[in-house]
Amino acid sequence: MAQRVAVIIDDEPDITTYLATLLADHGWEARTANSVKDGLALLAKGRPDAVLLDLMMPERGGLNALVEIRKTASLKDVPVVVVSGIQDKLNADYHAYLERFKHYRPDAFLDKPVDPALLLKTLDGLAAVRA
Repeated sequence: MAQRVAVIIDDEPDITTYLATLLADHGWEARTANSVKDGLALLAKGRPDAVLLDLMMPERGGLNALVEIRKTASLKDVPVVVVSGIQDKLNADYHAYLERFKHYRPDAFLDKPVDPALLLKTLDGLAAVRA
């Protein structure tokens, strides 16, 4: 079985390092980017098995990245897991907020701080659906 590849896009280096280490410890190859621009450049180099995406980032936010991923033919069906602390920034339910982007929906939402077991279970579930 080939090693699964995940691209992690988060503006916080501590988060990308933590998630990359977690995934590497469980058989994944993790490629990290600390900006949407760099993340999209990684995605242009090759199709991953999953994308972990923060929403709240300076400059170009994660929603812009999500829309671009979903509009790109070679990436549109790559599982995207939003890993974000946006709930802390909004008074409303952010799932309802994201409904406005339903054509570009992520496959899963996980709040920060992320539960490692839940993240791995989510990725395994998404991989099983795609297999």
